[in-house]
Amino acid sequence: MAAVLLTGHGGPDKLVYRTDVKVPSPAPGEVLVKVTACGMNNTDVWVRQGAYGTEEDAAAVSTWRRQGNTLTFPRIQGTDTVGNIVAVGEGVSSA
Repeated sequence: MAAVLLTGHGGPDKLVYRTDVKVPSPAPGEVLVKVTACGMNNTDVWVRQGAYGTEEDAAAVSTWRRQGNTLTFPRIQGTDTVGNIVAVGEGVSSA
């Protein structure tokens, strides 16, 4: 699949377009969405810049505040997406 990968904290030079990214399989309770459009928001920019700290150390970089774990790279950003569900993981309701 095609994707823009964030390869680390920094400027736009940390974004790499690739067409050979493996299509993921949905885990239990997850769905796989074929994205047809997406937007980038302030959170995407701030994650790229390394702006999120921990609750114990607001100045720390490279952590995701809600989960408290270190971000891994490369990663695909984009939480504002539109698309079609193309696969479902175990336990996903058809409702």
